[in-house]
Amino acid sequence: MKRRVNYLIDKKFQLGFAARFAFFTTLFSAFIGFQFYAIVWPAVSQFVPEQTVSLIRHHIFFRGILFLSLAALLIIAISIVIFHRLAGPIFSMEQTIDRLLRGEAVEFIRLRKHDDLKDLAEKINGLITLIKELKESPSTGIPPEK
Repeated sequence: MKRRVNYLIDKKFQLGFAARFAFFTTLFSAFIGFQFYAIVWPAVSQFVPEQTVSLIRHHIFFRGILFLSLAALLIIAISIVIFHRLAGPIFSMEQTIDRLLRGEAVEFIRLRKHDDLKDLAEKINGLITLIKELKESPSTGIPPEK
């Protein structure tokens, strides 16, 4: 039986984070590329015929733009998959806390093997246990779960 994987659990969080990550990574890559060009081009241009200098600059510029665009798309795709390990647990914890706040009965949070934030999930599970114990105690005055 094949497992269905939805990598976009919280689209706003994941796409926003991936876009910011890709933006700054691409910006850094462009800066490094420009620095390389500024250092190497003066030495290389001495050996290039004058009539081909503008053509070479044109190719360098457009290939750089193409490379940065493709790199940004690849970074976004990879970061969505990587941030899935964060977004899944965060989504699960938010849902559990929302149900707790509404007074509903909740199950313990169970995360996948490779998910992050397991320590936080264990603390929330401890809180769930404490709330269940307080609700079962007659002296607390906490209403039972719905």
